[in-house]
Parts: sequence; C-alpha cells; structure tokens
Amino acid sequence: MNEKTLRVLEFSKVLEKLASHTSFAAGRELVLALLPSTDLAEVQTRLDLTSEARRLIEARPDVTLGGSRDMRSAARIAALGRSLDVHTLLELVATLVSSRTLRRLILKQGQSGDFYYLCQIAQRLVDLPLLEGQIEQTISQDGTVLDSASPALKRIRDEIRVAHGRLLEKLNSILSSAQYQPAIQEAIITMREGRYVIPVKNDFKGQLRGIVHDQSASGATVFLEPLAVVDLNNRWKQSQMDEREEIERILRELSAQVARHTNEIVGAVEALAEIDLALAKAKYAAVLRATEPKLSTPDAAGDAENRLLNFIQARHPLLSGKVVPVDIYLGADFRVVVITGPNTGGKTVSIKTAGLLTLMAMAGLHLPVEEGSQALVFQKIFADIGDEQSIEQSLSTFSSHMTNIIGILDAIDKQTLVILDELGAGTDPTEGSALARAIIQLILDRGADAMLTTHYSELKSFAYVTPGVQNASVEFDVQSLSPTYRLSIGLPGRSNALAIASRLGMSEDIIEAARGLLSHEETQVDALLTQIYQEREETADIRIQTIKLRAEAERERDELKRQLRKVEEVRRKAAAEGRQEARQELEAELGAVRQESANLRRQLIEIEQAARQATDSAEVAALLEKQRRALAETERRAEALQKEARRRAQTRAVQAATGDKATTPDPAELILKAGDRVLIETLQQEGVLLNGPDNDGRYEVGFGAFKLKVGGVDLRKLKGKPQDANEIQPRTRARRLDTNNAREKEMAVKVNAHARSEIPNTAIEVDLRGRRAEEIFAELDRYLNDAYLGNLPFVRIVHGKGTGVLRQVVRDILKTHALVSSFRLGENGEGGDGVTIAKLQS
Repeated sequence: MNEKTLRVLEFSKVLEKLASHTSFAAGRELVLALLPSTDLAEVQTRLDLTSEARRLIEARPDVTLGGSRDMRSAARIAALGRSLDVHTLLELVATLVSSRTLRRLILKQGQSGDFYYLCQIAQRLVDLPLLEGQIEQTISQDGTVLDSASPALKRIRDEIRVAHGRLLEKLNSILSSAQYQPAIQEAIITMREGRYVIPVKNDFKGQLRGIVHDQSASGATVFLEPLAVVDLNNRWKQSQMDEREEIERILRELSAQVARHTNEIVGAVEALAEIDLALAKAKYAAVLRATEPKLSTPDAAGDAENRLLNFIQARHPLLSGKVVPVDIYLGADFRVVVITGPNTGGKTVSIKTAGLLTLMAMAGLHLPVEEGSQALVFQKIFADIGDEQSIEQSLSTFSSHMTNIIGILDAIDKQTLVILDELGAGTDPTEGSALARAIIQLILDRGADAMLTTHYSELKSFAYVTPGVQNASVEFDVQSLSPTYRLSIGLPGRSNALAIASRLGMSEDIIEAARGLLSHEETQVDALLTQIYQEREETADIRIQTIKLRAEAERERDELKRQLRKVEEVRRKAAAEGRQEARQELEAELGAVRQESANLRRQLIEIEQAARQATDSAEVAALLEKQRRALAETERRAEALQKEARRRAQTRAVQAATGDKATTPDPAELILKAGDRVLIETLQQEGVLLNGPDNDGRYEVGFGAFKLKVGGVDLRKLKGKPQDANEIQPRTRARRLDTNNAREKEMAVKVNAHARSEIPNTAIEVDLRGRRAEEIFAELDRYLNDAYLGNLPFVRIVHGKGTGVLRQVVRDILKTHALVSSFRLGENGEGGDGVTIAKLQS
C-alpha cells in the first residue's frame, strides 16, 4: 500500500487509537505494524476475527490477557544459556498463566463453533503447568528465592541466621562491657563495607583492638571491627557468598527449563498478541459504534451492486464532538464523483472519510457506518490532499500537486481508488479546468474509481454530460451562513455568493446589478438547483414516513406469521391427538386377536406333546391339522384387522388435521403402496414409501439419504405424483451432512435413533495415528456412526500431537458432523493435545 496515501489519509492516527485498547507490548507492536491487505479472502478473515472478538467480549466481558508480557527476548536469552533474573521469571509465570487461562476460556466458548478463528489462534497458546509450578515453588511474589528452592539453600540460610545471631551477640557483649565503656562513642552497632562495626572515640581506639573501616567527617569517631568478631564476620560473609552462588545456580536451572520451551513461549506470545489485536479491534469498534461491512472488489462479477462502494451514514473516525454522517457510494452506474461546494463545507472530509474507511476495512476493522454498507478491496489506493508546497524543491502548490498526480496516473488501473482534493487548483482557472477534465477522462479510460473535489463550475456540466461521472455537493445553509456538512450525490453545488452577500447586508442595488451581469443560462441553472434542493427537502419527510410505514408493515407481517404458527401448532396437536386415539383403538382391537392367537399356539403345543404318547396316529394328525387351520384363520383375521385399523387411524388423522370430522375421505385414497409420497408424523418429515407392510405392520420409508421402518399409524399419505419404487435407491448409513442444512442434520439424528438397537458394541476410543489426512474422513465418519448407534455418550479420538495436521483435520470433521454436539481437547490425564474428546448427540 502506498505510504504517502496512508500518511495523507491519517491511517496511523487510527492505529494509535486502536493501540490504546491493547493490553501488552507485543499486541501494541502488532497494531502499529498493521497494514491494509489487498487479498479479499484475507480481509474477510480479518473482519470475521474482529466479529468473533466482539461476540466473545459480549459473552465473556471478563476476558482479559491478565499479566501478559512480551517474553520473546527473555526466552531467546535463556536459549543462549544465559540466566534470567527473578523478576523476569515472575513475568514469565504471569504470561504462562494468562496463556493457559485464555486458551481454556476460548476453546470452551468455541465448542459451539462460533469462534473458529479465535480457536485456531488459541490452539497455539501453551499450557506448561510443570514450568509454572517450578517457578512458583522457587520464587515468591516479592521476588525472593524461597528457602525450599533447594536443600542446600535452606542449609546455607540456616547457617547465615546462626552466624548472624552469634555476631550480634558478641558485639552487644562488647558494648555492654564496663571495660570498653570509656572508648565507645555511642552504644550502637552499624555497618561499613558490608561488615558490622561499632563507633569508637578516636582518642581511645588503642584501648579496643580491631580493624578500622571508616571514620566520621570530623575525625572524632572511627568505625572499628573488634578483633574478637572478625572470624564471626568472616563466617557470616562467607555464608552470604554461598547463598548468592546457590541462588545463581537455581536460577540457571530454571532458565535452562525455560530454554527447553523457547519455541512454545515465543509462539504463545505471538498468539497472545494476535488475540490482543482482535480484542483491541472489538473494543475500538464498540467505541465507534461500528458495524462489519460487506466486501467486494471493483471488478466483481455479477450485478453492478457487487461492485458498489457504499458507506451508509459514514462518520470519520478521527472527528470528535457532533459528527454529521454522510452517505458515500460509487462504482456501479458511475465510477467518478465530482464534489463541489463552499470552503470548510466538508468536501475534503467526505473524500478522506471514503479513503480512510476503505483502508480500515482492508485492515480488518469494523467501520463507523450503518448495517448494509459495503467496502471494496482495492489493489491500489492513491490520495493527493492538502497543501503540498515544497520550499526545499522550489515547487509551488500547483507544481507539487501535479507532480503527485503524474505519478498517480502512471500507476492506476481497474483495481485502483483515486482521491484528489481541489483538482486543477492553483493556476489559471480556464487552463486548470481543462486540465482537470482531461485527468478525469483518463481515469475513466483506465477504469479506476475516483472521488475528487473542485471549485470549477465547468466540471459540473462536464460531470452531467459524461457517462460514468456523477456530480455531488456539500450543502450550505444561507439563513445561518454555515455549512450543513451533508453530502448530496447527484446534485452539483450551488453558488451562494450573492445570497450570502445579501444576508451580510450588501446593498440590494449592488446585488441586482451583479445578477444582471450573470448570463441567462447561469441564472436559470441556479434557480433550477434551488428548486431541486427544495423538492429534495420536501421529499425527505415523505421518505422518512415511508420508512416508518414499511417498518409497521413488517411488524404486522411478523405478527401474522406468529398467528399462523400458532394455528399450525393447534392443527399439529389435533393431528397428534387423532393419531393417539387411533393407536389406542388399534391396540385394543389387536389385543384380543393376539390373545386368541397365543391361546391357539399354546393348544397346538399341548396337542403335539400329547401326540408323542398317543397310539392312534390318524386321529392325532387330524387334530393337529384342525388346530393349524384354526391358527392360520386367526392370523388372517389379525392381518385384516391391522389393515382396517390402519385405514381408520389414517382417516382419523386426516380429519384431525383438517378439522373436518364430518368429511370421510375415500378409503382407496388412504391405502398405502410403494412409491406413494408420505409424511412421517413423528418426525414431521416427507418421504417415499419403499415397500410394506411386513408381518409387524411396518412400512419401509426412504427420504434423502436415509430409510427406516415406520408403523402405519405414523404415516399419512400425501397428494402428488407417486414415484416408481424401482427407481428408489436409498442408502442405509448416515452420511456426513452439509453444515448449512440444519434440517438434514436433525433428521440424521432422528433416523439413527430408530436403528440404535441393531448396532453391536463399539469401543469408546479410536486411534487415528499414522493415518494420512485423506484417510481420516471415511474411518472417523464410520466410527462416529457406530459409536452413536452403540449409544455411547462420548468418544476419545487419538490423533497425536506431531505437526498438528491430523488434529486440525479431526476438528474440521467434528465441527460439521451431525452426530457430534461438542468437542474439546483432552486435559491432563486424558492425553492432552494429542487427544480430542467428542460428545455425541443424545
């Protein structure tokens, strides 16, 4: 991206405001290095990440990076074999705690699939409990190495305490001794050069033998270490040196532990910085009351709307106080906008707003615009704004602008946005106007998009008659003599000089004389523009009223839908009651037949047992044949009764569904046969009858990729052309489903519920290590189906750590699998990052 454009449009100031929302140095560094991207997919990913961060803050307002610090340099120093100090190690612990806490929080929130990109970053955050524990058990919060850090350190410190006690005890005995009272200047113990001494009068120092370490400024007092305590002082000092050496050894060991995790720590800090950037974008978006824009490109295929830069009620993010929003659009019917209007009226702010918001969108920032706005991702953006006069190069304002514009025109193409302020200004108006028109024509020929401002009235007519160019203006309130800052695209600016002069008290004679000097065409144009502005203001109220009426109509439509849903629910309940009544009647009628059949079978068994003892075989054979005929007749009666019960149940269901109990459909219309369109009432799913009924009175129904057995009372025949049963080829195994087809996912769960009892026991763990990525899907899909049908509540998927490729493939499959309700990485004791735990649908 052109560096001058970033400076002119003040993109760096936006980054400074964004950086104020970061939590630590690495995040701020990432913000200040942020640049707009020219890749549409990357820009969309950036915007999605910002949206995820906003949702995360809404769901978990307590989310924070805690005490995170940029520990990359420290980790690299440790990797070189150098020792880290206690304060650096404490900062490392705080960073590791933040990494662990944030990782668990994001991955837990991401189980629903709402935080895909944040979860990808969170996977790089480290959880190093052993290193955390070692540092915390060695160093206290105030930076002291604990006695428990090593047995040697505890022993040394015990020796220090003993030596220190004996030293002070001996010194106190000297101070309290009557023998030395005349020589002691003051009964205190002090320290010089790291050794304990006592103040002795200079004239009496010969009475107390010892080593003089210092004397007072007046020379009257010397600070003397008595010979009696020299050995004690030496022992105490030696123990202190031993303590320092042991502490240094302990810190070297801890630093060596840190060095083993250098890459993980560096990666975690960079991941924390990326999350910090995303959260900063989310917080800045909340401050701006921003929204996520739609994205497209200047050369997008399809309708012209796809190529439209459209900022609705856009606000410049760097303006404070009451900001007047403007609507900015170009790229569909016209690709160049020429803005005219008074000075300080908002022309320059309007074009800078368009350019800066485009840069912000390409950097992944949400924009201070209304919902429905669309940004274009340009490959190049050029801007020439403000006074670029160069004293050093002896260039005038005009020359400086022309130098910049020449460089811009050499580089533009169909993927370019050009922003020019006061085009052609600073020279003779006639030549400047002609030059401006030629530049605009070149921009059109190159196919670039452009927004520019001008004071030349000739450009108004040029824009009016030139295809692809549109007039625009900033409005001016003549009554208050102040600009309104509103941008009107489609209307050129009016000349308000005479009106302003009149409002300021200029003589009417002079005003009329000036009007007389204007050409007839100029007077007519100005009058026409005045009339157009008045009509626009009048229609504004109508437009607002229309919007209100549309909103009211939408509310009434929503209420009607709600009432229709209520009616449908009543109808559904009535149908369900009808089915329940039919089912109860069926069970009652079939019960008697089943009992009779059971009695006959029992009698048949008794006769066969008696036959083994009978002597008259002919008599027994006749008795058996009679009993078998009776049983067959009973079973035929049961089958006929089942068909009749089903027909009556269907009739009742239809009556209940239609609310018409007086109308009885033709029974022939309710008879089910292969190829019929049917509704499975319990699933509320339409399907095709494949065959049936079987001996249990159940039909086989196919729909989508599934088939299942359904009782006749659960089926309702639908109108419509039946299908040829021979052409129906349903598949029996539940397949991986389109994540956008929520209905199909729901049906997969319901269908599999019918088949659970048919699947054998399945292991609770599957090991995918050693598989290639392309082999994973089929095996994991088959295992999840078997596990679900085996009624397992959850499964353990072993993929190993490695490079993380297998883990990502497994996660991608689980995110879209119909039978998986949630999943997470394994915790300590479960296999950690090498295992994923998937919870199955209930």
